[in-house]
Amino acid sequence: MAAAIIAATTFVALSSTTAAATTSASRTLSSGAASSGVWPGVGKICEPGPGGASTVRGVGDKTINIAVFNDAANTIQPGLEVEFVQQATAFADWCNAAGGIDGRKIVIDNRDAALFNAAQEATAACQSDFMAVGGGMALDESSVPIREKCGLGQITGYVVSNASILASDQVDPGGTNTNSVTAGWFAALARAYPNAVKVAGMGGADTPSVLQEETKDEFAAEAEGWKVVDFLEPPVSVENWAPYVEDYQQKGVQALWPASASNFTPFAQAMTTAGYHPAFVILGPQFTNSQTQQAVAANPGLPPVYIYTGFWPLPMAAQNPSTEELVTIMHKYAKGDTIDFDDEVGALGWLLWAKAATACGTSLTVTCVLNHAAATKNWDAGGIQAPIASLTLSNENPQPSPCFAMLKVGARGIVYDKALTHPTQSIWNCNPKYVVHLTAQQQAQINSL
Repeated sequence: MAAAIIAATTFVALSSTTAAATTSASRTLSSGAASSGVWPGVGKICEPGPGGASTVRGVGDKTINIAVFNDAANTIQPGLEVEFVQQATAFADWCNAAGGIDGRKIVIDNRDAALFNAAQEATAACQSDFMAVGGGMALDESSVPIREKCGLGQITGYVVSNASILASDQVDPGGTNTNSVTAGWFAALARAYPNAVKVAGMGGADTPSVLQEETKDEFAAEAEGWKVVDFLEPPVSVENWAPYVEDYQQKGVQALWPASASNFTPFAQAMTTAGYHPAFVILGPQFTNSQTQQAVAANPGLPPVYIYTGFWPLPMAAQNPSTEELVTIMHKYAKGDTIDFDDEVGALGWLLWAKAATACGTSLTVTCVLNHAAATKNWDAGGIQAPIASLTLSNENPQPSPCFAMLKVGARGIVYDKALTHPTQSIWNCNPKYVVHLTAQQQAQINSL
């Protein structure tokens, strides 16, 4: 499961009424709420100022309208990516309490694509939003030409399709590109399970935006010594995982990267029912949540379950001031909302955007913000993510971080696995050799999907 892939479910077109974007100002702050506007490890990113008249779309005398893309209103997996909106609203409240961006308050526009309406929501954002920040849509490909045509700049939460990864007017805080893949976790597991990785099973939902990413990971795994003997392509929605588990089992798969990319619970249940015990299961960072922990606890016969990540583990938030600040702000401004991986993903975009926008001062333009963001060196959002040496515009071949960490899901919850990670920098293993560069033939195969 590539880190970018949050969902792999059946996508049902919703009515325009159901999927329509809603525009809502940030929640009203409680009396006495205060914020310094200083984020640990990032600096002062929100402060009072004069604001001022502007002819830039979405920028008013005292406000800035920002689109947050998500798929929460879908009926297949309700609430998908709702954390992007929750985190954005909490961040806006925190920033606005400190004076906003040079005196302009952030207004969050919830652009909910409900899975099938990415183009529709991009069109809506093009009418009134300054930029899109800290969000993402599972089927994002159709939104790209619309956003590029209207000049809607974006600092992403996550990107999925190759078209989105390579889009113009965009900076991805994760440094994603289409020809390089960080693969250190595959190498770590190959060292720990040298025989198991020779009989590996992988897969992804049968839709191009998902298969492109999953195929990159297949190539990356093979570069680190894995032999993939079974690559499944289930439909984008699966009600019964038993046939897919049986397929892996019959092929003798020992190193398992499940074809499910959103909810591990039904897959884990199917493994238990089948009595399937590979050597290990490896999941993507989107599984760093209580749901995965509960699935493992409810199925005690599972083999070791690992999660790879480029994000500071939330259970260790107290050990990183930036992650701790994120948790504190969510508790204060989004009481009752679950805090998980999506909140970290969204925060990467918002912190980079606010840092760049503040640097632009009163002359706030999309070009200025993107140029400042793209020029950022050693970006880690204060430690929320593994460091990236140099950001750049998405269409200028950014390079991903080589760093990763391994987590293990067990009786104590989701915990950092130092021995498997073999860290070289803080909690991360940052060996540059773990960035796999795809061949031209491999890239052509991916593009043909």
